[in-house]
Amino acid sequence: MIELSPVAASAAQLRSTFDQARAVPFLSDAVERIEDLLAIRVSGDAFAIRLSEISGLATDRKIVAFPSPIPELLGVAVIRGRLVPVYSLAAHLGYSDHPSQGRWLILCGTEEPVGLAINDFEGYVRVPLAQVYTAEQKDAASAHVKHVVRAADMVRGVVSIPMIMEIIQRRCRSAGDPKES
Repeated sequence: MIELSPVAASAAQLRSTFDQARAVPFLSDAVERIEDLLAIRVSGDAFAIRLSEISGLATDRKIVAFPSPIPELLGVAVIRGRLVPVYSLAAHLGYSDHPSQGRWLILCGTEEPVGLAINDFEGYVRVPLAQVYTAEQKDAASAHVKHVVRAADMVRGVVSIPMIMEIIQRRCRSAGDPKES
């Protein structure tokens, strides 16, 4: 057997380690990252909502309206034994022709849940994360849409639920503060 110098032995060990690492695919390459979305329509326009940003979905709930200084607030509904304020998603997205109630309620939050009313729920969509792109901001109505997704040969704006929840909380605080009225 031929004995290698320490430098040659080290180089052979490094070469062997490199070859073995290249022969096994990286885990990150083998597992493609996926985005789970709900496909919806608001006033005829296609949107999506990240499943990770919501806590549930309810349908055909009676919404009881009451006077409020917040125009997007449609009223309250009973969901899972709790009174939940229901807001119009269309109004939050800047649509003026939103219906008074929605058939579907997108539930957001767990401690103090909020419902976002929509009329058109199209289903569940699962896409590779590579198909989610940063959106161009063209107008104020698209302020809640920071990404777009290409799914089923259609481009949908991805509504940011955390941004909408932040605006709802801010509006509720200012509506309850007589100094800001």
